[in-house]
Amino acid sequence: MLRNIKQPKVKKPVMVMLHGSGSSGAIFAIQTHLLAKELSKTYDLVYIDAPTASEPGPGVLPLFAGMPGYYRWLAPELPTASTRLAELSDLARYIETQLDSQNINPKEVVAFVGFSQGALVALALLGLQLVEQSTWENLRFSVAIGAGTSGNTAQMDGLEKIVRKMSTMLGRQDGKFPGHSVQAMAIRDSWYEDGRRLASMCARDTTKTMDYRDGHVVPRQKTEVLKLVQMIRNTDEASKPPSSETQRGWNGPFYESIPSPLDSGGNITGGLAVLAASLQA
Repeated sequence: MLRNIKQPKVKKPVMVMLHGSGSSGAIFAIQTHLLAKELSKTYDLVYIDAPTASEPGPGVLPLFAGMPGYYRWLAPELPTASTRLAELSDLARYIETQLDSQNINPKEVVAFVGFSQGALVALALLGLQLVEQSTWENLRFSVAIGAGTSGNTAQMDGLEKIVRKMSTMLGRQDGKFPGHSVQAMAIRDSWYEDGRRLASMCARDTTKTMDYRDGHVVPRQKTEVLKLVQMIRNTDEASKPPSSETQRGWNGPFYESIPSPLDSGGNITGGLAVLAASLQA
């Protein structure tokens, strides 16, 4: 009689889930349960809390009253784009620490999925990887759902300035974000225009967009959830580099001046200092 030998489980790539402002990983897990049901077939979904405690955010109450805590990723106001960049680099290190506490190797992360304020962070973190200022060397795309700043245009202005600078560093002439992304926007969302603005910062050839009929929530209708999942799968496939492509594949005179953290034990301080100085110029 032949023995039934179990095959070892194939490890799934990691997709990091970033909640909105005034929310939490636990709340976002509930908000995304329909989307997660589909995505978890392919990815290991990891939900984490943002580092800073805050008041409950838009749409959180009364449904999620009494939760253990509410958190935010970004400060409401910062004086300069370079200060915002420093905040994003701190977030990158914080997230790395949170993943490490769950025994997740940075190399396992292939995507960030963010909602509302978390959507802005997801795109920004992909940008840091594009200029090799993160240790997520296999991070390939981001998903922005209901991107918004709750009316805080300064946050969006700072992010756009960072995007334009990164685009120049990567040798682009149009100022557009070249990373692969999916942008999903709800047409009845009070911050719908924020989502449109974020999508407009991104290069058309690497960006997939969709509108869905709802307010400031994650897609809930089955057809819209499945459409979003398919766009994510397509973006995942499109973002895979050719086997012959080297990791440091971008070029541009400014980009070449930035040290890679992968060459210095994960220390991104030097590269970010160069980038921050350029934002003040």
